[in-house]
Amino acid sequence: MSTSLNRAPLPAWLWLVAFGLAAINLRAPIVVVGPVLEPIMSTLSIGAGTASLFTTGMILCFGLLSPLAPGFAARVGLDRAIAWALSLIALGGLLRGMESVTLMLAGTLCAGLGIAFGNVFMPSLVKRDRGDRLGRTMGLYTVMMGVGATISAGSAVPLMRASGSWSTPIWLWAGVGVLSALLWWRLALRLPAGDGTAAKRPPMSRLFRSPVAWTLTLFMGAQSLGFYTLQTWVPAVAIQAGVSESTAGLMLSMINLTSIPASYFIARLASRLTHHSLLVLGLCALIAVALLGLILAPTAAPIGWALLLGAGQGGCFSFALTMIVLRTRQPQHAAMLSGMSQSLGYLLAACGPLLFGALHGLSGSWQLSLGFLLVLLAGQCVAGMLLGRPKMVRLGDD
Repeated sequence: MSTSLNRAPLPAWLWLVAFGLAAINLRAPIVVVGPVLEPIMSTLSIGAGTASLFTTGMILCFGLLSPLAPGFAARVGLDRAIAWALSLIALGGLLRGMESVTLMLAGTLCAGLGIAFGNVFMPSLVKRDRGDRLGRTMGLYTVMMGVGATISAGSAVPLMRASGSWSTPIWLWAGVGVLSALLWWRLALRLPAGDGTAAKRPPMSRLFRSPVAWTLTLFMGAQSLGFYTLQTWVPAVAIQAGVSESTAGLMLSMINLTSIPASYFIARLASRLTHHSLLVLGLCALIAVALLGLILAPTAAPIGWALLLGAGQGGCFSFALTMIVLRTRQPQHAAMLSGMSQSLGYLLAACGPLLFGALHGLSGSWQLSLGFLLVLLAGQCVAGMLLGRPKMVRLGDD
């Protein structure tokens, strides 16, 4: 394992534990609020519009604040930057468990900032420390995020019922954040305050002139929009088509569960390939078949459509993150590319559920909305196939 400047090598098991804990904090705090949103609204006497800020506000933070992450890491060092990000996530979780709208919104901002930065830092960390094991490490990264989200969503209501308070599941994940932050501070404080990358980091304007960077950004944006849109609306689409409520809920669970092994497999496979265009075509084909199934025969095989969506979308997400590492030569460049692609990607994703619902309002059915996702998928496929060519992001100093 390669190491940063003046850093003694960590045992592989300790690095993996720290890495896995950081990864699990980048999804679980996002989804833990959703299952207990109704009790939160009742306790705080707020409407759906205000309550939606506790979840959509985070996605907006990802889009707006991610570009600040590479510069912060260059100034304080990547390890300390991760420790700071986890500290913000933990603080945000503690505040989000308070019975106060103001404190919960402040917590959403803190956690959103921490997760936005963490999303950017992790591919850079893999590029720096696990360059010889990119596939399995990026696979572990996506798996840990998926496991965290699945456990968080599935345990929120039982924990609330067992304790009698909706704060309990939120504070539980805040506790995971505290433990993760403490471990990362223990590791990071062994290093100098900076790692020498600030002076070497090229300006972001160079990245904006890279066709590869823009291709990745478009792919990331399209896949994020499709994923978050279907996470929001799949149950409603299925129920209106005649699928039972229990099966519609199971569809959403199967999408998320299937995405976990798919994301690991695709990261491993992508790291071994030189050309990736056919891989992207196959993943997009899975999503296309599922969308056509929801349009033409939604009740014929609803679980089958969910499995295809999970495999295709989980694979595309993993592919996008792996390309951040594979298409850059230096860790600071990976951080810059991660910041650019995830910033614009999450801004697009935040618009997806609203636009999908608006198209339904215009037509009275979901066919137009699903057709919009198919058109978007076609653009995503083209961008992914272009990204699949073995071309690197060049910033003039590598």
